[in-house]
Amino acid sequence: MQDSLNFNEGPIGQVEEGMHVIDAAGAEVGKVDFVRMGDGDAVTTQGNDGRATGLVGAIAEAVLPDEREPDVPEPLRSRLLRGGYIKIDGPDMRDTDRYVSSDHVSAVSGDRVQLDVRKEELVVED
Repeated sequence: MQDSLNFNEGPIGQVEEGMHVIDAAGAEVGKVDFVRMGDGDAVTTQGNDGRATGLVGAIAEAVLPDEREPDVPEPLRSRLLRGGYIKIDGPDMRDTDRYVSSDHVSAVSGDRVQLDVRKEELVVED
């Protein structure tokens, strides 16, 4: 029997980019912009920031020096990287992107992701 949780199991494993995200009150939060599976065995988040390496990484760093995912302060950033998260693009251009940890994804059905928290409780991008 394995003691460690497989972070690709459960509802987050069914989430895909473009799905509609609904909060616990039934309100639309936006659409899934990005899904990141967690790594519960990771001791640190070094190397897990989603950045490209080598020549591609150097070019991306020059063009977008402050881009990193998830774009939230520590220690929340490390927690999201270890546990997995969804980045949600708001429903209109003025809305800010939000992040939700994998443990708040309660169900996935069709093209909808159901959360167990309200929109106001989600982490807002820096």
